[in-house]
Amino acid sequence: MKREIIVAFDGSPHSRDAVEWAALECRTRRAELTVCHVWDGPHAEREAAITEQRRRHAGRVLSEGAQLAERLLPGREVRAILARGAPGPELVSLSRTAEMLVVGSRGHGGLSGLLLGSVSAHVSGHAFCPVLVIPPHAHVPQPSCKKPSWTQWTDPPTHLPR
Repeated sequence: MKREIIVAFDGSPHSRDAVEWAALECRTRRAELTVCHVWDGPHAEREAAITEQRRRHAGRVLSEGAQLAERLLPGREVRAILARGAPGPELVSLSRTAEMLVVGSRGHGGLSGLLLGSVSAHVSGHAFCPVLVIPPHAHVPQPSCKKPSWTQWTDPPTHLPR
């Protein structure tokens, strides 16, 4: 199985945080990154013009997320998936082949007072892989290039009972 981390992106600040965390996880795990945007448009033929407008908008949102990921992972390939349907079930379906699924705790959904959005709650309970839910304003640690020094632990501490 290939090592792939999928991150959901809807253009919200929470999803931007999720992309930053997913990029960090990809560097740490040496995994590939896939940015996914799920959209749902009208299904009636009479609303074809509205559907096309929403599809183009969804494509722009996905492009924004993929470009953010590419800036965070220079020189690495980032896949982009545009899916149509209900976000929760679509992300659960994609999780079948993923090592990890990363989502923001809230998206562009309706009830801003909730601590956990409906999509993040759904995928947390149904995904086929571990799910990382990024809370608002989560600090993304920067990877350190400095090698740790283990010499400070060569002698056992004297203050511990033996």
